[in-house]
Amino acid sequence: MEVVHESASSTQVILDLLLELDWYDWDPELYYHRLLEVALSLIPEATQGTVSIRNPERWYFVASIGHELEQLLNLKLESQWCNAQGSSVNEVNSFLECLRTDTPEIVRKTTNDVLGKVEKALIGTYSIDEGEQIILAVDIPKGKRTVFSDSSKKTFEAFLKLAGKYQSLTQQKIALQNINESLIYSYEEISALQEKIRQLLSISQQFGDSSVRLPVFFNQLLLVLLRLVDQADYGSIAFIKGDNLTFISSFGHHIQAILSKKMKKQWFLLEEEKHIIELPNIHALWRAKMPEQIYKIIKKSFQPVKSTILFTIPVDEKITILFMLDIAEGKPTNFTPLARRMCLSFAELARGFVRIRIHTEIMKRAYYNFSSKLAKIVEQYDPETGQHNTRVSILSGYFARKMNLPRKKIEEIISFAGLHDVGKIFIDPLLLKKTGKLSAEEFELIKKHTVYSSQLLEGPFFEVARNIAMYHHERWDGKGYPFGLKEHQIPIEAQITALADVYDALRSTRIYKEAYDRETALNIIFKGDDRNLAGQFNPELLEILKNNIDEIEQLVYRPELL
Repeated sequence: MEVVHESASSTQVILDLLLELDWYDWDPELYYHRLLEVALSLIPEATQGTVSIRNPERWYFVASIGHELEQLLNLKLESQWCNAQGSSVNEVNSFLECLRTDTPEIVRKTTNDVLGKVEKALIGTYSIDEGEQIILAVDIPKGKRTVFSDSSKKTFEAFLKLAGKYQSLTQQKIALQNINESLIYSYEEISALQEKIRQLLSISQQFGDSSVRLPVFFNQLLLVLLRLVDQADYGSIAFIKGDNLTFISSFGHHIQAILSKKMKKQWFLLEEEKHIIELPNIHALWRAKMPEQIYKIIKKSFQPVKSTILFTIPVDEKITILFMLDIAEGKPTNFTPLARRMCLSFAELARGFVRIRIHTEIMKRAYYNFSSKLAKIVEQYDPETGQHNTRVSILSGYFARKMNLPRKKIEEIISFAGLHDVGKIFIDPLLLKKTGKLSAEEFELIKKHTVYSSQLLEGPFFEVARNIAMYHHERWDGKGYPFGLKEHQIPIEAQITALADVYDALRSTRIYKEAYDRETALNIIFKGDDRNLAGQFNPELLEILKNNIDEIEQLVYRPELL
């Protein structure tokens, strides 16, 4: 900036003032006081002055010499009362000439009392961006007979520009600080979001684990969501089907009394269709929408809350999942925009997993129903197998639990052990019911029921069922059929079912024999007989049978199962 002044020393003073920008660390009050101080030292006619700032919201003083700053700060000047427009320098008789004629008289009088009477004043305005002005004023006290020289006016203009440039830089600095703070906040928000996404992805694999039971799956899903939304203290999940709503999971609430009970969807949701919504004091909404008796139950089941986020995940045309997250009553925290975005992101990611799990559960039930019907068909071909299949399933499940197999494997063994002889529906029923000794050829035909089972039990869902039906006549010593497998070549589910099948066959009445008592049955299994059963079974399973025989007999051979 070029400042024209007759004195080289004056120019140096102005340059020094420019260098002082850093000394005052951008503090406006300090800087403007120093600027006014230097200006008055270079404008010999004036001994007092002010600096004020006017923007669309207000007009206020920031520095003063020769006037009481505290009184100036108490002046309540409205922005619209200033008549100075644009950038200009004027020599006037009083600061009151800056005020519009429609300024209230009380304001004009108060301003005149504070600033006092003057002989002359230089008042300059410098316009900055966004409607802001810096107003610099220096004045000659009343009674001092002098006028402003041209040199003083030029010096004043230079200081007015300095004040304006400084205010412009201050605005830019504030804007940069705001941008910096925004960037820091955005960075922290993005970092937090990235961490939450990493958390979600790191445990999302368990969502697709079909071995996890559906209630446990939704409990896990809810805990993941609560980890992602830090502000939430409680949460719950409900199924919506048609007009009915059923709660299936919760954290922090006490919903045991309403678990799996059908309620009206309209009691819990607003009429308008929104994917995500935040409601204050959801109990007030429930109290207004629910019958009194229902709300009494709900009030006992759900904690008092300050705020609730509700969002839904459509599974298909019939089923929707409702998620509810709550902030406890009395908490100072609120749900952040990031929390709402996390809920939406979670919904998008979880939708696929939920759909897969729900549809898997539906398919699983369909397959189990199909397998039950297959078992009934087998009974028609071989009536003796009816209760036998039931007992084999119970005993196989017992062995599987004692071997600490995975829960999913245990459930599949219990469900499919009764299908171990399903291939017999391809065998001539007359041959199955023959009371006399089978010929070698007839026995070979009977043995084929193991491989025939694969024609019925196709696909990955029936893998355990197929292993049971195909390999339950294999032996631990390798002398079984159809493939002569031995030891751990035989799937564990087939090993288990084989022992359960033989033990129950020995303990049951058949058309060709009476039932053996348990001591005789155990003796045949452990020591063998003319059928050479010794060596047929996994020694670990034999130990389980021997050590738990009393419990097995009570569990399996109840009157209703005989």
